[in-house]
Amino acid sequence: MSEDKDFLWSALGRYLEGPQRDAYWQMISQFRQGPSKIQDWHSIATPDSASLPDFSGLPSPDDSKTTHQLSKLVVGKLNGGMGTSMGCAGPKSLIEVRDNKSFLDLILEQIESLNRKWGQKIPLLLMNSFYTHEETQVHLSGLKTSAEIIGFQQNKFPRLHADSLSPLTPDEYGDQAYYPPGHGDFYQCIWQQGILQRLLDAGREILFISNADNLGATVDPVILNYMDECNIPFLMEMTAKTPADVKGGTLYQQDGKLKLLEIARVPDDKVDEFCDQKKFKVFNTNNIWINLVALKDRLSQGPLELTVLVNRKNVGETPAVQLETAIGSALECFEGAVGLTVSRDRFLPVKKTDDLLLLRSNLFTLNKGQLKMSPQKKHLPKIELGEFLQNIENFQNSLPIIPDLINLEELKIDGEVRFEGTASLKGKVHLNGLKKPLILPSGAVITDESLQG
Repeated sequence: MSEDKDFLWSALGRYLEGPQRDAYWQMISQFRQGPSKIQDWHSIATPDSASLPDFSGLPSPDDSKTTHQLSKLVVGKLNGGMGTSMGCAGPKSLIEVRDNKSFLDLILEQIESLNRKWGQKIPLLLMNSFYTHEETQVHLSGLKTSAEIIGFQQNKFPRLHADSLSPLTPDEYGDQAYYPPGHGDFYQCIWQQGILQRLLDAGREILFISNADNLGATVDPVILNYMDECNIPFLMEMTAKTPADVKGGTLYQQDGKLKLLEIARVPDDKVDEFCDQKKFKVFNTNNIWINLVALKDRLSQGPLELTVLVNRKNVGETPAVQLETAIGSALECFEGAVGLTVSRDRFLPVKKTDDLLLLRSNLFTLNKGQLKMSPQKKHLPKIELGEFLQNIENFQNSLPIIPDLINLEELKIDGEVRFEGTASLKGKVHLNGLKKPLILPSGAVITDESLQG
């Protein structure tokens, strides 16, 4: 070991031990080598139909097959995120979506419904971060549910000083010294904490895992059957790019092997081509299906080699880096992994109040925990809510009743705008409350208008 490594290794040893320190050192080593850009851009191609089939071409299983396959399934949710982007202090999954139910409530309702319909006991696996674990457990303790819930906490790594890579100390930075190292941490956590073996011992061989804020990610027996019948080790759901998704990770094929491409690995002069929808038509939804037997076989050979993502932060006035991995980058670790092109309704993430407005509106109906888009709509309208409405409290006070959006094409709101009751928005609507608040009376119908306070 060099002196540099000795110093860092020793410093990390004050906060981490054993496999955690090994895993973190591997991430630091990869980071120090710098991002590996694609060298031969012209050698990469759009995946062929064998590596990227379309959902519409998959066969539907009969009921007896589905019943058997569901007995081998576990549903997982990545539940480490906070609602800070919407001004919430707690877990994002506890934000109310609609009908007084949170993401987590609706996820449980989906699983309960599946279990009742098919006579199953499908468990729910929750990966929490140290930010979300305790509040999630408290919330769950107050619920009546027949589903087994396996909640566990992912690793807690120290942030690193951007210049020296030495760990931030809790004495100086408190809890801000630490961070959860991304959802790629899932693999080592379930391996080291004995959860993978526990699931296999219970006969659970296929995992469907997705982000907790994506209520479109429901169990589909057709995909489950494809995983089971074709013995697929790893499947990543992809969906067609729109202009809003151009920077999302995509798949490519090189020398017959399927690989994941993130924008950080794209040569600077090829970024426009990466973002274009001609060559790379789909992007990663982070809905992932994994054969747990194949995962155990692979992890028994050593940790997965996952791409390290660099997230630069300022902790107070201290420049810091946090190194993360993503669950989808494991695709390249499995021979025979595939992408599957699915419809957009399987990707309904809530990143901002813009998304929450859509899900709470009459553009969707809610049934047994599942959101279904209105058959009257082929595409969702474009929503841009300004900074004031990105705060969930302001959002709820300003929109006590969500307007009728069925005939809306585009909505842009700037500043303080408040609806006093029911309203209907049609066409392209721009509401401006920057100079003074714009108050809209109950029963307002606004069609292709720009209004100012």
